Amino acid sequence: MRFIDTLCVGLAVISGLVLIGLIGLTFFDVILRYIFSAPIFGARDVLEMGMVVVLSLGFPFTWRIGGHIVVDLLPDYGIRALTTMRDLIVRLIGIGIFGLLSWRAWLRADDAELFNEKTNMIELPFQTFFWILAAAALFQMIVLVVECLRLATGKPIDHNIALSDMPEDATSPNGRGH
Repeated sequence: MRFIDTLCVGLAVISGLVLIGLIGLTFFDVILRYIFSAPIFGARDVLEMGMVVVLSLGFPFTWRIGGHIVVDLLPDYGIRALTTMRDLIVRLIGIGIFGLLSWRAWLRADDAELFNEKTNMIELPFQTFFWILAAAALFQMIVLVVECLRLATGKPIDHNIALSDMPEDATSPNGRGH
């Protein structure tokens, strides 16, 4: 799992760097647009395609750290077998969803090349971004498959990603809550 977690962090770093670039582009585009009446040509195209990269590369990291929104439709009753079964079912559904996403994105990449699909202003080819989406969804599917195998064999699936050295509740003097 350490290797997968390292890849997840690497993709998240790339995603974050692209996001920082998009924020900078948006900032300068707004300044140039409203103060100098000279927007950056093609900024919207770059923003749209950049967000595909940001979201796609962020899938695996967000999953591994549990950073996504969770709705407990099936609560954890403290029975290990039921919890494991629930976690396996959720991951199997995720494998299906991300497998379908990867497959369809790959097909759309071929269509984008065939029909020469590009962004409106600066004509960025769609094919590259569909490939990024397909590859990221495939990697997410691999993460889920590995987690399923570990769950099925009783091994832990905890992530090895150090998010912060801060205590959970840094607002109290002793770091232990109120």
